[in-house]
Amino acid sequence: MSSLGSSFVQIKHEDLRFHENCGGGSFGSVYRAHWLSQDKEVAVKKLLKIEKEAEILSVLSHKNIIQFYGAVLESPNYGIVTEYASGGSLYEYLSSDQSEEMDMKQIMTWAMQMAKGRAY
Repeated sequence: MSSLGSSFVQIKHEDLRFHENCGGGSFGSVYRAHWLSQDKEVAVKKLLKIEKEAEILSVLSHKNIIQFYGAVLESPNYGIVTEYASGGSLYEYLSSDQSEEMDMKQIMTWAMQMAKGRAY
């Protein structure tokens, strides 16, 4: 792990142990991984290239936004390393049978948290 001339931590690809694919889209695939040197469960978005995304994420810090830890800048293993949300995505939750049990108080709490994150 180093921060050679950039404003974010550069993480070595070999410092990550990859587990299952958690999702993805046109941007790339997201994997649950273990950041070995930090003994931390993380999410890694594998990318074909990194342009300004890591620099932008490095300046964001808010309790309602997934925490950015660093980036892998070793071609062809580019990736963004973030906090792992063990509960899965909001979309997955709302699409599941569990969402039928939500009450208005929980819905409003989540809506406020999302609005505060977006406002930031």
